[in-house]
Amino acid sequence: MEEETAYTLALWRVKEGSEAEFVEAWKDLSDYFLNLPNPPGTGTLVGSVEDPRLFYSFGPWGSLEDIQMMRSDPRTPEMMGKLSALCEEAKPGTFRVVLTAP
Repeated sequence: MEEETAYTLALWRVKEGSEAEFVEAWKDLSDYFLNLPNPPGTGTLVGSVEDPRLFYSFGPWGSLEDIQMMRSDPRTPEMMGKLSALCEEAKPGTFRVVLTAP
């Protein structure tokens, strides 16, 4: 069976006034991810045009196992905790492609 790409996707509602600090912490997280043995292909952080405190991040990983390895790395809770501490709401998750439209 062919390995399918898995994705991480997270909603981040940042505390008022912490937007710039959050972006810097997310950069640190992405640098950390890129130095893992099986890093993601890319990472993207988007911010809402209507609500400057609302962000989503997402990125493809080689497999679900790569995401599980990332989450089991001892530094992951610390790195994710830095982001979560700057947020009123943080909802990271793991996803797979269900359908792609042309």
